[in-house]
Amino acid sequence: MSGPEIATLLVVEIICGTAGAMAVARLWREIDLGWRSIAVIGMLGGVVLTLLAAQIPGVGRFVGHVENVIDAASRGTGGLTPTVLVGAGVAGLLGGVISISLVAFLRRAGSPRR
Repeated sequence: MSGPEIATLLVVEIICGTAGAMAVARLWREIDLGWRSIAVIGMLGGVVLTLLAAQIPGVGRFVGHVENVIDAASRGTGGLTPTVLVGAGVAGLLGGVISISLVAFLRRAGSPRR
């Protein structure tokens, strides 16, 4: 993949990760974080889960082999297809949801019981 294709994938992952974290935080009122913190957690979760998903055999083709630029060139497909964009978006969304949920559970476990 070329530089603009990788940048496009990262933007999709970041936006979807942020959206997933914001949605969970809005529905789960007990998350006492500011919107900036929620956005950063969602961004990181979206990018990390997408990079992890690219390492799983069979799933990597849906999120794009972001870590392996030569892969798309060797297949001759160009790399940025609608399947890759949707896969990266779904992985980013799930990453945001998982990361904000994990942070909320860890914060709840660390707080004193009432």
